[in-house]
Amino acid sequence: MCEANIFIVNPKTAEEDPGELFLEAVDRIIPEGENVWRLTSIFGEQKTLVGRIHSMKLVDHRILFERLDP
Repeated sequence: MCEANIFIVNPKTAEEDPGELFLEAVDRIIPEGENVWRLTSIFGEQKTLVGRIHSMKLVDHRILFERLDP
């Protein structure tokens, strides 16, 4: 399986804090505009996130985003 879990992190504490789970088993990340992303899980659940990618740990199936104000 190639899906990843999306977590929201604070960029200042991302190394110590695992972050807040936003959406599990995401297989599609589609840009919808500047810093706006549509995420779709393998279960068909969709969420929109306003933020930017902080880091990706693909071996651990984790993508970390930091939220931005809309």
